[in-house]
Amino acid sequence: MKSIEKNELIWNGRYLDYEGVRYFDYSASGFCFVMKGRRAEAVILSDPDSWNEDNKAVLGIFVTDGDDTSIKAIPEEPTQRVTLREHENRITLFESDIEKTVCVRVMKFSEAAFGYAGLKALEIDGELKVFEPVENHPLKLEFIGDSITCGYGIEGVWEKDTFTTQQERPDKAYAFLTAKALGAQVQLCSWSGIGLISNYVDPETVNLPDTHWLMQANWPYTDKSLSLRLGLEPEVWDGSRYEPDVLVIHLGTNDLSWVRGLEERRLEYVAQLRQLIEAVHRRSPKAKIVCCLGIMGEALNDSVKEAVELFKKDFPKSCAEFLPFTQQLESDGIAADWHPSAVTHKKASEKLTSLICKL
Repeated sequence: MKSIEKNELIWNGRYLDYEGVRYFDYSASGFCFVMKGRRAEAVILSDPDSWNEDNKAVLGIFVTDGDDTSIKAIPEEPTQRVTLREHENRITLFESDIEKTVCVRVMKFSEAAFGYAGLKALEIDGELKVFEPVENHPLKLEFIGDSITCGYGIEGVWEKDTFTTQQERPDKAYAFLTAKALGAQVQLCSWSGIGLISNYVDPETVNLPDTHWLMQANWPYTDKSLSLRLGLEPEVWDGSRYEPDVLVIHLGTNDLSWVRGLEERRLEYVAQLRQLIEAVHRRSPKAKIVCCLGIMGEALNDSVKEAVELFKKDFPKSCAEFLPFTQQLESDGIAADWHPSAVTHKKASEKLTSLICKL
């Protein structure tokens, strides 16, 4: 077996290096490689003792014949799904009796809010294909969002299942589907329950906003939650590592639980979204920005449009658009905890893909 260096792999999403381990924590992040051989094994670290069985980290492993590493070559279902139940997990990624050329992809299915994943070592019985950097990179997309972007509960059923990380499928959510349709690279910074003026609170019983973990304090860092868990000062994300052509913001679903139709709170939401749009524009000045909302409630859709218009008034040369989504239909199926189904995600993806093509 031959050891492979982490920088020889093709990486997707934000990652954090610490003490020889490369952590990939956000939804749909991970790595892939092409090899000709018989076997590949990885050692993946996690923190299973911090979580019950429902919230441990989950990976999807995709093995396809040939050397196509593009997003369009990723099949709809993984070859295997692995729950990280040990601190050190030795995983057979690929095994064959005969020598084959395959693309092996490891994708984080569960989100950064729960168990983490870090590549400690990778060994192959065979030869690794090394890809030379090319000048014409595909379109790059970045998504800043909440549970909808994470693919929360897609494989669960409303009123039957309660959420587990086993049900999360970011590759079936609107963001990843949009990237796949466009043949684009994609990076997600998404966290379930997160908002701009409040995370999700029970509208019936809670009379204070939950502001302990808002997106404005999370998005600027490579992986703030992981850094804190490792006892590190959070590393500011270096935007030059990934320069998006289109940046999509999908935030407001959880703020809805606190706004509750009150104008003062609605205006605060507009102000905070307007500020976030400016922040992402200043970090990625060439990126076109799309703000969307509505799948789990349309009450703040006009407020998103207002925030976009306020931003464009101050930055008239920038490209920023509002894309309203319509609320999910029960006839399309409802996933766990009243989240959108795969059908609803596909509809949203088609609408977003169409807009990005026009942009």
